[in-house]
Amino acid sequence: PPRLRAELAQVAARLMAEEGMPGFAEAKAKALDRLGVAGRPTLPSNQEVEAEVKRYQALFQADEQAHWLWAKRRAAVEVMRLLEPFTPLLVGSVLRGTAPAEAEVSLHVFADPPERVATFLYDRGVAWNLDSWIGRFGGGRELELPVYRIRAGEEQVRLIVFPDEGLPEAPRSPIDGKPMQRAGYARVMDLVAEVEEP
Repeated sequence: PPRLRAELAQVAARLMAEEGMPGFAEAKAKALDRLGVAGRPTLPSNQEVEAEVKRYQALFQADEQAHWLWAKRRAAVEVMRLLEPFTPLLVGSVLRGTAPAEAEVSLHVFADPPERVATFLYDRGVAWNLDSWIGRFGGGRELELPVYRIRAGEEQVRLIVFPDEGLPEAPRSPIDGKPMQRAGYARVMDLVAEVEEP
Protein backbone atom coordinates (compact mmCIF):
# COMPACT_ATOMS: atom_id res chain seq x y z
CA PRO A 1 0.00 0.00 0.00
CA PRO A 2 1.18 3.56 -0.74
CA ARG A 3 0.97 4.54 2.95
CA LEU A 4 3.32 1.72 3.99
CA ARG A 5 5.71 2.61 1.17
CA ALA A 6 5.79 6.25 2.37
CA GLU A 7 6.31 5.16 5.98
CA LEU A 8 9.17 2.86 4.95
CA ALA A 9 10.79 5.76 3.07
CA GLN A 10 10.50 7.99 6.16
CA VAL A 11 11.96 5.41 8.55
CA ALA A 12 14.80 4.54 6.14
CA ALA A 13 15.55 8.26 5.72
CA ARG A 14 15.64 8.77 9.48
CA LEU A 15 18.08 5.85 9.82
CA MET A 16 20.33 7.41 7.19
CA ALA A 17 20.10 10.94 8.60
CA GLU A 18 20.33 10.11 12.32
CA GLU A 19 22.35 6.92 12.46
CA GLY A 20 24.50 7.53 9.40
CA MET A 21 23.48 4.29 7.72
CA PRO A 22 25.32 4.62 4.39
CA GLY A 23 23.41 2.29 2.08
CA PHE A 24 19.85 2.59 0.79
CA ALA A 25 19.29 -1.19 0.73
CA GLU A 26 20.52 -1.56 4.33
CA ALA A 27 18.34 1.34 5.52
CA LYS A 28 15.25 -0.07 3.80
CA ALA A 29 15.85 -3.55 5.26
CA LYS A 30 16.24 -2.05 8.74
CA ALA A 31 13.07 0.03 8.20
CA LEU A 32 11.12 -3.16 7.38
CA ASP A 33 12.46 -4.67 10.60
CA ARG A 34 11.65 -1.57 12.69
CA LEU A 35 8.09 -1.48 11.41
CA GLY A 36 7.67 -5.25 11.85
CA VAL A 37 6.64 -5.69 8.22
CA ALA A 38 6.36 -9.29 7.04
CA GLY A 39 6.16 -10.53 3.48
CA ARG A 40 7.51 -8.64 0.50
CA PRO A 41 5.95 -5.21 0.24
CA THR A 42 6.83 -2.83 -2.58
CA LEU A 43 9.79 -0.89 -1.25
CA PRO A 44 10.27 2.84 -1.82
CA SER A 45 12.79 3.78 -4.49
CA ASN A 46 16.17 5.23 -3.53
CA GLN A 47 14.95 8.56 -4.96
CA GLU A 48 11.98 8.53 -2.57
CA VAL A 49 14.27 7.79 0.39
CA GLU A 50 16.72 10.53 -0.66
CA ALA A 51 13.83 13.02 -0.88
CA GLU A 52 12.78 12.03 2.66
CA VAL A 53 16.39 12.44 3.87
CA LYS A 54 16.37 16.02 2.55
CA ARG A 55 13.00 16.70 4.17
CA TYR A 56 14.11 15.23 7.50
CA GLN A 57 17.38 17.20 7.52
CA ALA A 58 15.57 20.44 6.70
CA LEU A 59 13.07 19.89 9.53
CA PHE A 60 15.24 18.46 12.30
CA GLN A 61 18.93 18.99 11.48
CA ALA A 62 19.15 22.21 9.47
CA ASP A 63 21.78 24.03 11.55
CA GLU A 64 24.02 21.13 12.45
CA GLN A 65 23.75 19.61 8.97
CA ALA A 66 24.86 22.92 7.42
CA HIS A 67 27.88 22.87 9.74
CA TRP A 68 29.03 19.33 9.03
CA LEU A 69 28.33 19.63 5.29
CA TRP A 70 30.51 22.77 5.17
CA ALA A 71 33.27 20.95 7.11
CA LYS A 72 33.15 17.95 4.75
CA ARG A 73 33.25 20.13 1.64
CA ARG A 74 36.14 22.11 3.15
CA ALA A 75 38.01 18.82 3.76
CA ALA A 76 37.26 17.82 0.16
CA VAL A 77 38.83 21.06 -1.10
CA GLU A 78 42.01 20.43 0.93
CA VAL A 79 42.39 16.86 -0.33
CA MET A 80 41.53 17.85 -3.92
CA ARG A 81 44.25 20.50 -3.79
CA LEU A 82 46.76 17.91 -2.54
CA LEU A 83 45.73 15.33 -5.16
CA GLU A 84 45.55 17.77 -8.09
CA PRO A 85 47.82 15.54 -10.28
CA PHE A 86 45.10 12.85 -10.15
CA THR A 87 42.20 15.08 -11.31
CA PRO A 88 40.02 14.55 -8.21
CA LEU A 89 36.23 14.82 -8.50
CA LEU A 90 33.81 15.02 -5.56
CA VAL A 91 30.83 12.63 -5.64
CA GLY A 92 28.11 11.32 -3.34
CA SER A 93 26.11 12.78 -0.49
CA VAL A 94 28.68 15.51 0.30
CA LEU A 95 28.22 16.87 -3.24
CA ARG A 96 24.42 16.35 -3.23
CA GLY A 97 24.09 18.12 0.13
CA THR A 98 22.52 15.21 2.03
CA ALA A 99 25.56 13.96 3.96
CA PRO A 100 24.89 12.88 7.55
CA ALA A 101 27.49 13.60 10.23
CA GLU A 102 29.14 10.18 9.81
CA ALA A 103 29.39 10.30 6.00
CA GLU A 104 32.74 9.86 4.28
CA VAL A 105 33.91 12.36 1.71
CA SER A 106 34.09 10.42 -1.59
CA LEU A 107 36.48 11.45 -4.36
CA HIS A 108 37.12 9.85 -7.74
CA VAL A 109 40.79 10.08 -8.73
CA PHE A 110 42.56 8.86 -11.88
CA ALA A 111 45.88 6.97 -11.94
CA ASP A 112 47.64 4.16 -13.82
CA PRO A 113 48.73 2.07 -12.07
CA PRO A 114 46.53 2.81 -9.03
CA GLU A 115 49.55 2.37 -6.74
CA ARG A 116 50.76 5.79 -7.90
CA VAL A 117 48.19 7.24 -5.48
CA ALA A 118 49.62 5.16 -2.59
CA THR A 119 53.19 6.26 -3.40
CA PHE A 120 52.09 9.89 -3.66
CA LEU A 121 50.38 9.73 -0.25
CA TYR A 122 53.30 7.87 1.35
CA ASP A 123 55.81 10.45 0.06
CA ARG A 124 53.75 13.17 1.76
CA GLY A 125 53.40 11.33 5.07
CA VAL A 126 49.68 10.62 4.61
CA ALA A 127 48.58 7.32 6.18
CA TRP A 128 46.06 5.26 4.22
CA ASN A 129 44.08 2.01 4.33
CA LEU A 130 43.38 0.00 1.20
CA ASP A 131 39.89 -1.22 0.37
CA SER A 132 37.85 -1.79 -2.79
CA TRP A 133 34.57 -0.61 -4.29
CA ILE A 134 32.38 -2.04 -7.04
CA GLY A 135 31.18 0.52 -9.55
CA ARG A 136 28.19 -0.15 -11.77
CA PHE A 137 28.22 1.23 -15.30
CA GLY A 138 25.91 1.31 -18.30
CA GLY A 139 25.07 -1.99 -19.94
CA GLY A 140 25.11 -3.76 -16.58
CA ARG A 141 28.93 -3.69 -16.41
CA GLU A 142 30.57 -3.84 -12.99
CA LEU A 143 34.15 -2.93 -12.18
CA GLU A 144 36.02 -3.43 -8.92
CA LEU A 145 38.22 -0.44 -8.16
CA PRO A 146 40.82 0.16 -5.43
CA VAL A 147 39.97 2.60 -2.64
CA TYR A 148 42.43 4.44 -0.40
CA ARG A 149 40.93 5.74 2.85
CA ILE A 150 42.68 8.71 4.45
CA ARG A 151 41.86 11.32 7.09
CA ALA A 152 41.65 15.06 6.51
CA GLY A 153 41.40 16.60 9.96
CA GLU A 154 38.24 15.14 11.50
CA GLU A 155 36.91 13.81 8.19
CA GLN A 156 37.27 10.36 6.66
CA VAL A 157 38.00 10.58 2.92
CA ARG A 158 37.56 7.76 0.42
CA LEU A 159 39.66 7.92 -2.76
CA ILE A 160 38.25 5.64 -5.48
CA VAL A 161 40.95 5.12 -8.12
CA PHE A 162 39.90 4.91 -11.77
CA PRO A 163 42.17 4.05 -14.71
CA ASP A 164 44.15 7.09 -15.89
CA GLU A 165 42.50 7.15 -19.30
CA GLY A 166 39.25 7.25 -17.38
CA LEU A 167 36.09 5.51 -18.43
CA PRO A 168 33.65 6.76 -21.03
CA GLU A 169 31.13 7.62 -18.33
CA ALA A 170 30.79 8.03 -14.59
CA PRO A 171 29.53 5.05 -12.58
CA ARG A 172 25.78 4.81 -12.12
CA SER A 173 24.26 6.58 -9.15
CA PRO A 174 22.57 4.28 -6.61
CA ILE A 175 19.76 6.85 -6.41
CA ASP A 176 18.48 7.15 -9.96
CA GLY A 177 20.66 4.80 -12.04
CA LYS A 178 22.00 7.71 -14.11
CA PRO A 179 25.72 8.56 -14.32
CA MET A 180 26.86 10.00 -10.97
CA GLN A 181 27.17 13.74 -10.62
CA ARG A 182 30.82 14.73 -10.19
CA ALA A 183 32.34 18.10 -9.33
CA GLY A 184 35.88 19.36 -9.87
CA TYR A 185 37.90 21.63 -7.61
CA ALA A 186 36.46 24.95 -8.85
CA ARG A 187 32.86 23.79 -8.37
CA VAL A 188 33.54 22.49 -4.85
CA MET A 189 35.28 25.78 -3.99
CA ASP A 190 32.10 27.56 -5.15
CA LEU A 191 29.96 25.32 -2.91
CA VAL A 192 32.17 26.15 0.09
CA ALA A 193 32.16 29.87 -0.74
CA GLU A 194 28.34 29.95 -1.07
CA VAL A 195 28.05 29.40 2.69
CA GLU A 196 29.86 31.28 5.42
CA GLU A 197 31.51 29.00 7.95
CA PRO A 198 28.61 28.00 10.25
